[in-house]
Amino acid sequence: MKNETKSAKIILNVCQNVIHHGTTCEFKSGACLEDPENSNIYSSLGTVQKSPFFMNGDLKIEYQDGTICKQNIPTAHIKTTITFICNLEGKGPPEYIRGKEDCHYQLIWYTAAACDVDTLHKYSAKTAGKCIVTNPVTNFKYNLQTLMNKDFTVTNTSGVKYKFRVCGALTDNTCGTNTGICNSEHSTSLGQANTNLIWQQGGPYLNYTNGNLCENGMHHYTLIQFVCEPQGVPNQPLLMKEYPCKTIIRWNTDLVCEKKIKCATDNNDEINLTPLIQSTNNYVIKANNTEFHINICRPLVPTQGLTCAHGSAACKVSVTLKNEYTNEISLGFPEDSPTLNKDLRTVLRYVNGSQCPENPAKTISSNFTFICSNNNQKLPAYKYYVNCTYIFEWNTSIACGAVIGSWTKPCIIKDNFRSYEYDLSLLYKKQQIHYVKSKQSKEYALNICGEKKYCNGSAICRENNDYGSLGSVIFDYSRDDVKLKYSNGSKCNNNSYTSEVRFICNESIGIGTPKLLLESQCSAEFEWYTEMICVKHANSRNASRQDESILLEQFSPSHAGAIAGVVLTVIAVLAALVYFRNPMERVCCRSWSSLFGFRRGAGRVQYCRVDTTEEARLLLNASDPTQCQSDSDDDLLHA
Repeated sequence: MKNETKSAKIILNVCQNVIHHGTTCEFKSGACLEDPENSNIYSSLGTVQKSPFFMNGDLKIEYQDGTICKQNIPTAHIKTTITFICNLEGKGPPEYIRGKEDCHYQLIWYTAAACDVDTLHKYSAKTAGKCIVTNPVTNFKYNLQTLMNKDFTVTNTSGVKYKFRVCGALTDNTCGTNTGICNSEHSTSLGQANTNLIWQQGGPYLNYTNGNLCENGMHHYTLIQFVCEPQGVPNQPLLMKEYPCKTIIRWNTDLVCEKKIKCATDNNDEINLTPLIQSTNNYVIKANNTEFHINICRPLVPTQGLTCAHGSAACKVSVTLKNEYTNEISLGFPEDSPTLNKDLRTVLRYVNGSQCPENPAKTISSNFTFICSNNNQKLPAYKYYVNCTYIFEWNTSIACGAVIGSWTKPCIIKDNFRSYEYDLSLLYKKQQIHYVKSKQSKEYALNICGEKKYCNGSAICRENNDYGSLGSVIFDYSRDDVKLKYSNGSKCNNNSYTSEVRFICNESIGIGTPKLLLESQCSAEFEWYTEMICVKHANSRNASRQDESILLEQFSPSHAGAIAGVVLTVIAVLAALVYFRNPMERVCCRSWSSLFGFRRGAGRVQYCRVDTTEEARLLLNASDPTQCQSDSDDDLLHA
């Protein structure tokens, strides 16, 4: 807004609050105006309240209820409208048009992001090169030339192997000349090769057409889709689905990774959802004949048979009686990092999914709200659908961030929030002390339990210097780690030595070994991957004591009377069996038992086993819920 005053400027964000870096603008503002007379003082030009909308064919965003309007007009608060105009070459920032005088700031933004998908497709096709295509919105160039001139293989569910190449024909002519993908077993071409890499939201793809004729007289074709791999997913192609005339292959590769969103909130008390990212299997919520497949902050892990729009982070599918996926609906793509809502809960939103059925002008999205809870659910719970948005909630301690724990002698740390205890003396079952070399090849000695004969009772030392006494125990759920911070060690210049040990859960590594992470003149930080602070080892010390006490109780004198009682009962039962061998005695006894009116077997109870409480809620209206069985009261008692 330099034409209004020499140094005034507007800072804004799109569909989200502005990111505050030393500014004093109102927390929920989508746009703010800098005070030219006072550095870092901003006034709100409106808060984020509603989604973008179309007006007279133009895409707009409106931020309302900003600072109180000081002009002599009826408007109570300042507001801001941003109009987005499709421009495939537009790369500049938004332009201020007018509005200071009437408290309605109006900006115009020329950008490719405002163009429809068809326009973007046509533009990307014009600018594409040999196995290269540019994202028309971000200008990121997808280049798959390093995959050319190599043979790759995928296998279908029947074990048949298909050989193919990327942006080129196979060198052998088993399936004919210029074949891009070949079913060698039947010498069938599943598509002719080309170098036309095509842009699509979520990642580029190749379309090999004009394969052999199918049963319906059409030619077979194959789609090879490339998607940015979720963390830890193998970098290799996978045959996703086959139809009579169509084959779909999906390939996870970092060659098409534009950016991976930061899976954490951007605030002082950062909530990091990274531990929830899946690399081998998606989260699957089942309800009747519907499934939700979900990953966190990353695209779905490729699953055979699941062909939801590639790059989607959540997908809704119907499941047939043959256990096949149909009616796949994308619930959105992971384009933005998690944020905090007005209740300070962490929210992750996926956008630009499939077309919304009740409003074709909109696309489907999904919202995941993460609620701090020590009742860790293994899956998000589906709540409801409203206004083209699927709403999910997830109770998890990861949403709690970091909490302060406590230390109990001799070597126990306690997670007070979840009431878990971890015995760190288990780290020293094989050796009494762990040594870590410093950059100067000198050795740090670590004994977290701080025994007197090592380091003069300090947990960490190097030569004759101790690196502090325990100051705090911090359980960081979002990083799945525990930090022990030590301070007030030996004198170091004008300060004292400090240190930190960060324990990270790894269930497959055993005790593990500490490693030096950072080192300065007066401090040292260590990292220690170990299974000893994983949940499976929680309360291990209490459990062993409890087992010991049970054992002692079983052999204590106080149980002598109970044991004698059991012996007498057995004798009585044997005597009764002998007595009731006489039919007349059984008749006599039956008349006595009828007086008490016991009718255990009269009623029967029906119950269903489901995996989550959310499934149970969703299954209440099911006409034929799965895994149901009926048992009598007696059966239940003996289950």
